[in-house]
Amino acid sequence: MAVAAVVLPLVAGCGGGHDGSDAKGAKATAGQQGGTKDAGQGSGAFPGSGVIVTASCSVPASNPASVTVTGWDPTTWKRTVSRTFTVPAEAVVAEADDVASPLVELCADNFPGVGTSEDGPRTVAVTRLRQLFDKDFSRMAVVLFDRETEATGVGYVDASGKLTKLSGEQGEGFGDTPKEENAVFAQDGSAVWFTETDSSDHVRIASRSVTGDHAVTEQAGGDGSYMDGAGLALAGDPARGVFGKEVRISPNGRRATAFITWQGYNVVDVPQRGALLKAGRVKADRMPFDADCHPNGWVDDKTVLCGPRLGKAEDPKRKNSFWTLDASRLDGTADAPKGTLGDPIIPATDRKNTVRAISPDGKQMIFASLQGTRLEYFVSAITPGATPKKITAGGADRALSVGDVLEWR
Repeated sequence: MAVAAVVLPLVAGCGGGHDGSDAKGAKATAGQQGGTKDAGQGSGAFPGSGVIVTASCSVPASNPASVTVTGWDPTTWKRTVSRTFTVPAEAVVAEADDVASPLVELCADNFPGVGTSEDGPRTVAVTRLRQLFDKDFSRMAVVLFDRETEATGVGYVDASGKLTKLSGEQGEGFGDTPKEENAVFAQDGSAVWFTETDSSDHVRIASRSVTGDHAVTEQAGGDGSYMDGAGLALAGDPARGVFGKEVRISPNGRRATAFITWQGYNVVDVPQRGALLKAGRVKADRMPFDADCHPNGWVDDKTVLCGPRLGKAEDPKRKNSFWTLDASRLDGTADAPKGTLGDPIIPATDRKNTVRAISPDGKQMIFASLQGTRLEYFVSAITPGATPKKITAGGADRALSVGDVLEWR
């Protein structure tokens, strides 16, 4: 009964049906080189709790790209606050630049209508997408590209409409072209973190202070071979940078799930200093094959929410369902130790289901369900045998069908 009391307010809406209004909010002034403009039904600070935060990207042909971050009330699905960042002209937003930035991932295919594709909407955002922004979503980290020299540096766009470049100009000496990528924000707003790669494919993790002389602090380094597709995420307090694929940090910052080349999905102990998450570099527990787990996020400090690893579960009872994995029980063996896997959470169906958000207490999830071309949203307790409840508020479609869910807090 306690779970039902928590779930029901989320499905109470302001009427059914599809609301086709634009989820991106008002656009920032065309031609502005960098900055933000509050838009939508509310402005000001993002609430510290009781809000689902989404981000979507628009890349028009003739105007600057923009990123809109919106807070939604999960009981009414009304917008509470929205802020639009105009992306500076020199910032990297597209894969064509061949420069790594979380902003490229955020802007890829983030347009109305992607929610009705054959693959359905994206799953819960990986950690680095949330960390494009500081805690209050007042600043956004960017990677800047010099199209003449192809040098890259880092900076941020703040709420006053100012682009701040943190990297210095390229020196006159004969040396490697600066290549700073993967810009993410420390959640306390003190620094922008990044990776830098030299001509020998050596990667270092470092940060630049946003105050004073933008001093660089190096955190880690190593051979970056076989790290294509990797990104930077921050863990713990004080922050440490971890560079890897599909990294999702646990709530306490001590563990992470990541895809490691030649090993598959792993649960990794976050080192005391920054690290490259690759085979032989960190302590990792490979997810057992019979766990069939594609990590969707963390329910708590030791429990991972799983979906089918290859999109189709081996166990018919888990078809298009979700389940939990107790990461504290992993011991590196090929088979999952007894008690590691939870039973299916929702009934097996032929629907394609995608986790969109996990509640801050880890007790609920919101998932998208694609049936043919019809896309619906449900809320469910994260317990075996739960009964999903359809979300009928039209605003939920507006909130969840475009872009990424960055946080439910």
